[in-house]
Amino acid sequence: MKQDEVIKLDGGLVMRRAKVSDIQDLLTLYFTIYGSNYPLALGTDRAVMQKIIQDKDSLWLVAHDPDKNTLCASAVFEVDVLFKIARAEGFVTHPYYQSKGLASVLLNHASDYLMKENKIVHSIYATTRTLSVGPQLVFIKNKFKPLGIFPNAHRLANYETLTLMAKHDPEVLKKRSRVEEVPEALGPIFKASEKYIKSPHPTPRLLKMVRPKPSGEHLEFEIILAPDFVKRKFSQTFKDPFDVFFPFHEPNLLLASKNGEVDIYGYLSKSDGYCALITATAPFYSMAGRLRPLLQQLNDYGVSYVEILMAMDSILSLETLLDVNFLPSAIYPAMLEYEGKFMDLVLMSRSMEPLNFRGMQIEKTFKPYIDQYVDLWKQMHLDVLGVFDDK
Repeated sequence: MKQDEVIKLDGGLVMRRAKVSDIQDLLTLYFTIYGSNYPLALGTDRAVMQKIIQDKDSLWLVAHDPDKNTLCASAVFEVDVLFKIARAEGFVTHPYYQSKGLASVLLNHASDYLMKENKIVHSIYATTRTLSVGPQLVFIKNKFKPLGIFPNAHRLANYETLTLMAKHDPEVLKKRSRVEEVPEALGPIFKASEKYIKSPHPTPRLLKMVRPKPSGEHLEFEIILAPDFVKRKFSQTFKDPFDVFFPFHEPNLLLASKNGEVDIYGYLSKSDGYCALITATAPFYSMAGRLRPLLQQLNDYGVSYVEILMAMDSILSLETLLDVNFLPSAIYPAMLEYEGKFMDLVLMSRSMEPLNFRGMQIEKTFKPYIDQYVDLWKQMHLDVLGVFDDK
């Protein structure tokens, strides 16, 4: 969509790209809906908003009412051109216009523009809050497929679970790499994802988990939260972009082992306790049996949720994470293109807080993901109780 292009919508409304001159009206729109509690910088931070609007690769769409000179709706599509993936976010509609289906209009137009007309991306993904089912329905009705959940991922008024869904170019899904075997604990989530995005390959074999043995001396870490320093060291350490694949996450956190054996790079949001571990200078299986103290240290530092993206066939590293109570919470088919093939990635997550799904509203297609997560959580945390008879 060209910068100055205007598309007419029903009811005299128009759709166009956002302009820098819209920022004040956009701030007002997000505040009207969310008050001061909106969790994304793109609805509260002028500098971030200007950066996205001026990014030639991203697409920020607004619906505008010319008669009232009012912004009616907004939707943002950030694009990673290297990995050809987009993130849909920042959907908001003014209360006066909420019966007009504007969110679907913006989503449908952007999906066609990015994936069909211009082949800019292979897939578009979105996360939605679960305080109401409405946002989920917008994406489901626009043929986004459910991929999983993020339990307790963000701490806003309370700890909130998010959903994950995506829409793919059908040709990409035909080129998925075959996964021949996975740890047994991934069987249920693979089965859940097959309901919505069928793999072109046979079902992988399930391997009985063998608890990894400690692979070296005890590891102690120093936590360094210094965005500029970490980003500079990160770029000096990793030259191959495929070694640091975690779209839309820039490292600001360094977990440095005191003995110099390994550095783990991550992104931390101090405001809500969310942490993503992006990559490490050694494979995670090399830290087998030695990660529990680090997780406790992160919890003491204020981290309430940790997630890691991992290739489905990284058996040893997946078992290392399962051993410290990470659970598979989402599968993203064909997420990463490598040498002409598209790799399935699994998102492993660990909540440091007790699970709490009270008040959560989900569209029914997400139920299998919640069921498998709860079952695994029970197996890890409740079914290990030892009961003895003193007789």
